Amino acid sequence: MVSFFDSGPLPDWKELRKWLGKDIPWEMAENWDRTGDSGWMNDYVKKILQSAKVGTHTADRPVVRAETKQGEKYVNVEIRLAPEVDVRTLQLLATSERLKIAGLPEGKKRIVRFPCRVYPRSGKAVMKKERQLVVRFKRKPAEKSEYELFIQT
Repeated sequence: MVSFFDSGPLPDWKELRKWLGKDIPWEMAENWDRTGDSGWMNDYVKKILQSAKVGTHTADRPVVRAETKQGEKYVNVEIRLAPEVDVRTLQLLATSERLKIAGLPEGKKRIVRFPCRVYPRSGKAVMKKERQLVVRFKRKPAEKSEYELFIQT
């Protein structure tokens, strides 16, 4: 089978790096120019494209996707659950800096960091749509006080 990379000149490596991001081992890619071995690059690009397909089920697909939104008074965490997650086994554990989601399949846990400090006891979790959980926390105001610290000698 003919490789995509054997079909003509490649774009500049800097352009490829911008397009694909930092996931490629770029030192190897630049060495590939000298050796002409395109097998690893073909496999890597194929893997990227296959994982980008809609509906692809891979072993490394997250069972929980979380997004935080910071408002003036509240921090909202939107959690989208994969079909294999049993909502009845979920546990949400909050501190002022993060939310831990426990009870995921295979005993896994997920930690979501807040963009600012919150009052953990103010958290309210509501199932909005099927497989979408929204947790709302009241924000802690940023401390504006300034304290003098004395140096001990």
